[in-house]
Amino acid sequence: MGFSLRSFLGGAASAGSRGIEERRANLQRQKETAEARQWQIATEGRADSRARKAKRAADKKSLEEQIGTMTALGMSADAARAVAKNGKGAIKVAIGDLQYGRENGVNAASYYTMGQKGLLQGDPSTAIKAAEPAGLAIDSEGIRNMYGAVDEDYTSHNEQIRAITNKQFKLTPEDPSYVKLEEQRQALYTDLAAIAGAKDTADGEDSRKFTEGTVRATIGGELNKQLQFRGMSYDLEQQVIVGMKGDVLGANIASLKTAKIVRESTKSVDDQFMRDSIDALQKNAIVEITQYGYNTIRTAPTEIKQFASVSKETDRSLKIGDIIKVPAEGGMFTYSIYTGTKDANHYITLYTGQ
Repeated sequence: MGFSLRSFLGGAASAGSRGIEERRANLQRQKETAEARQWQIATEGRADSRARKAKRAADKKSLEEQIGTMTALGMSADAARAVAKNGKGAIKVAIGDLQYGRENGVNAASYYTMGQKGLLQGDPSTAIKAAEPAGLAIDSEGIRNMYGAVDEDYTSHNEQIRAITNKQFKLTPEDPSYVKLEEQRQALYTDLAAIAGAKDTADGEDSRKFTEGTVRATIGGELNKQLQFRGMSYDLEQQVIVGMKGDVLGANIASLKTAKIVRESTKSVDDQFMRDSIDALQKNAIVEITQYGYNTIRTAPTEIKQFASVSKETDRSLKIGDIIKVPAEGGMFTYSIYTGTKDANHYITLYTGQ
């Protein structure tokens, strides 16, 4: 068979044409891929922007609610906003002071005031020109007096307890050093109880044994430990839970267990402020857990578990957060949420009804 130049050129031309078409197709696919990627990036960017906007709106709403709480407790709106500028920790401390004052008949709002700084004596016009913008003034001494003075005999022990807490925050509960520090803490509690018992209280006075800082550090330290078991932690300085990721139930179960453990470990010292603080933590946790239970009943009624009665066998079949109902009088049912704390709040009653 002879060689045909025409056939060869025709074949080469056909191959060249296919190559051009393939390159065009590749370029088109690359263009479409690039456009799709740009669209994806733009879509993700818009979604991210919406998420940031939603978070800012939620943060703003939360901030306004906290400011509203402070004003409802008697603080002026200007002072409340000034407190809010100092962050979540400052807000939480202020609300705690205001609530404690209200419960004990003290106007704690008077310790948070606004006023001009740098006013000069003499000509008012000169004074006004020289004055700095209004600033927040906090009467720290008044706040300390509201909570009550701590006897000097207890000061050293308080300092040591806070130092132990600070060290434990850097450790995990399983660390042998953490366990050793906890033993030292318990020894300090025993000493405090002995000192308190040796004091003459015949006049009926009951002085504070724990400072405000020690109370917050003690509760915060145990709360941090309980949260670590659930993949979270507690920022003692800001007084906020870190890494909650929507696990509101877990965070509040940690608070319940913290209240139980700290109450048991400090009861021998018999400090009223410590007891009040523990009760406040427990009360808030119960409110939050109860609300979680109501939401579960409303959104997932089919997950409610029915039992004829409650026993240890019942416990073994449940997980924390489960809703149960057991028969009550008059054909009703009592609905409860399981917490697993093995105390009076082992089951928190939600309501009795159909």
